[in-house]
Amino acid sequence: MEALERSLVDGDAGAGSSRGPRVFTGVIMKKQRVMKAAGSSGPGADTGRLRGHQKKKMNSKPKDLDTQEIPFKLREIMRSRMEMNKPRKKKKKTVKNQGPNNKELQTDIKVPKFKRKKRESEHSYLNRMNRETQHVMFLSKNQLERMPEKELEEKGEPVKDVPLKEKSQKKKDFDRRRLDKFLKKKEDKKESRLEKDMFTDPVMFGEVVTEPPTLTVKPRKSTAELKPGEKKLLLKNILDKSNSSAPIPAPSLARKRLLEDERQRVVQVYRDLKKKKLLQSQGAKCFKTHCT
Repeated sequence: MEALERSLVDGDAGAGSSRGPRVFTGVIMKKQRVMKAAGSSGPGADTGRLRGHQKKKMNSKPKDLDTQEIPFKLREIMRSRMEMNKPRKKKKKTVKNQGPNNKELQTDIKVPKFKRKKRESEHSYLNRMNRETQHVMFLSKNQLERMPEKELEEKGEPVKDVPLKEKSQKKKDFDRRRLDKFLKKKEDKKESRLEKDMFTDPVMFGEVVTEPPTLTVKPRKSTAELKPGEKKLLLKNILDKSNSSAPIPAPSLARKRLLEDERQRVVQVYRDLKKKKLLQSQGAKCFKTHCT
């Protein structure tokens, strides 16, 4: 520090010389470096270094231009849109007093509770369940008709007039049509299943077929078709009659001579006509040649 003060004093004294200002500026710069080094070791040095690192990280370019991270605000917008498009599940309202817990639905018949006993096989457990259910069904069918109004009158409680909801005629017609449609669909399914089973031929393993099957039984309500030539047609009857007639007798010698003379006459007439036509054509050709 003494050397620093001495150099400052020397610099002030020799301000007029050319070397003084250069020494002063160098000392000031050296002093600033020393003060920075001293300040960096203080308590606020770590926070300053951390802020600079964060700033550098925020402003740094991405490592890969093709794979850049989605901004935070954009991610928030996307998440809110997804939540908005997602349907909300409606909570089902719990209905109290259902089944055997409802007093209005309780009857005198005890509803059995099934529970498998210890060392009870599955077969016997199912049989027991079946027996108990059949017993409950029998009791419910054969129980006495209940009259809640009479019971309330006997107890002395006022009877409330509850109007019974009757189905409208339109609803009844709709239910009947729906039942008919269901039964028809069931019948169609049954018929298609039977038809499929009828026309399905089970093939055993290793079975070999060398020729198509031969049908020996005629189908029901079928008429035997006649082969060609076996049908009784009108033309066939006429031909049969003509064939069955007596043979034509051979012509006599006089008739043969008359037929031969007639044939010769016709042939001669035909030859004369041909000759006449030939002469006419030749005369026409000669006339044309002489004229030219």
